[in-house]
Amino acid sequence: MRIGIVGGSGDFGRGLAERLRRVGEEVLLGSRTPHDDLVSNQECAEEAELVFLSVPPGGVEDMCSSLAQNLEGKITVSVASPIVFVEGQPGAAVGELSLAELAQRAAPGARVVAGFHTISAKALARADDPLDEDVLLCGDDEEAKAVVAELAERIVEGRAVDAGRLQVARWVEPITAVLLNVNRGYKANAGVRITGLP
Repeated sequence: MRIGIVGGSGDFGRGLAERLRRVGEEVLLGSRTPHDDLVSNQECAEEAELVFLSVPPGGVEDMCSSLAQNLEGKITVSVASPIVFVEGQPGAAVGELSLAELAQRAAPGARVVAGFHTISAKALARADDPLDEDVLLCGDDEEAKAVVAELAERIVEGRAVDAGRLQVARWVEPITAVLLNVNRGYKANAGVRITGLP
């Protein structure tokens, strides 16, 4: 499967790309300024079979609107979180809708799944170190969610956990702010594990 990472020039996108390549996937990295190993975001979304949206929170809706035709019918994974910094401390500017829901509204033909919010870019970048954590996934398209879950479980040591419908991303996305504060305080790259599951 060819996987595209829109906005893939940042640390998260490059780290995810390396992890995916190591499990045998073909990866395209998209950027607003294509060069070297980067293609345009439009080409990335057009050529990929599954697309990760690795864009800043403020750009999710506009990016999805501009790529709506390219994302039509494709599994589209929203990884953005509504992070803001107040006096240097991470927090979350939570809106009425999650960023994943805004992505779905802007690209109604896309099969949006929210996930990977609890995996840090620094942890992804350390490609030789295992990711000893789970991935939380939200989505209304059960088949799309299952595909992303299978992919996630090839990247992390833990499991992909179905956290419910897409609207639940309203509460999952801000967990990133919690982890940023934990990781700053403990100088770590902590993730999330869901215990007690069968």
